[in-house]
Amino acid sequence: MQTWKVLMEDGHRCVSEKSWLDAELCYHNAVEQIKLQWENNPEDEALLMAWISTQHHLATIYEAQNQHYTALRYLTMPHQWMMSLLRGEAVSDTFKALATQAIKVTLMPLLDFSRRHPICESCFDALQISPEWLKDPHPTIH
Repeated sequence: MQTWKVLMEDGHRCVSEKSWLDAELCYHNAVEQIKLQWENNPEDEALLMAWISTQHHLATIYEAQNQHYTALRYLTMPHQWMMSLLRGEAVSDTFKALATQAIKVTLMPLLDFSRRHPICESCFDALQISPEWLKDPHPTIH
């Protein structure tokens, strides 16, 4: 069984070759591998960032195929999950701090997408974007 890292590399190669279906399969399989590892280590920063990255790569694939609604779904999913982590009471302070930083990572691609493909106001409002998150467009993840 291939690791999520190898699957991500294969997905990147397929994207560069414009083999959209193969890339999609690689990224979906990478997500499954990440989820399996998460079960044992739910606060692993590398897995969290890999999951977000994989979702964003899937969004890129769908956008390239003019499937904008699906692309938006793969951009909003990580952002909304980070928002739910911030509101969650069962989440450690360390993971909440990571989620705060990750929100910047999830937010910028959403904003870029909304400039290319305007989204409705209610969908935009559902993103719960805070002005503080827009101050630093280049977040630092430690």
